[in-house]
Amino acid sequence: MKPFAIILIILVLAAVVGVGWLYLNANLTVTFDSCIATDGVTQADFFDQVKKQVANGSFIGTLYGDKDLQTADQYQFLTYTVNLDNHAFLKADTAEIRITPMQGDVLMLGEEQEHSVPAGKKGTLSATILTSRDNHSVREAIVTWYFWGIPFSSKITLGQ
Repeated sequence: MKPFAIILIILVLAAVVGVGWLYLNANLTVTFDSCIATDGVTQADFFDQVKKQVANGSFIGTLYGDKDLQTADQYQFLTYTVNLDNHAFLKADTAEIRITPMQGDVLMLGEEQEHSVPAGKKGTLSATILTSRDNHSVREAIVTWYFWGIPFSSKITLGQ
């Protein structure tokens, strides 16, 4: 019975060390890819749709202020894309990007699709904000993801 107990203790220690090694080596690299600016006038139909959603309370996303939207020629859409490179042996679940607003930012469009990056693979995330026409495109963002239910995050500068 004693040799069996020693073998079980060794197996438990090996499992604990293995799980610890997985978490310590869990790494996902986040890099900025692009920023595409689109004038509100060229996306007038989409702007009107977003404006109606904000007005009737059905908007999905993040409102940065409780301002009433004016006309489309006063705004621009900024779409940011980041690349994710999962170097871990674990799947990165529920990856999302949150852009830190600046003065003049009105809203960030929400996504209903959940993003994940399989182990050893690459992926992309995109986020679109509506901002005043004269704002620049440099923003900070926080990208978050989960490895086995444990949250991780990375702060990144967008637009440079």
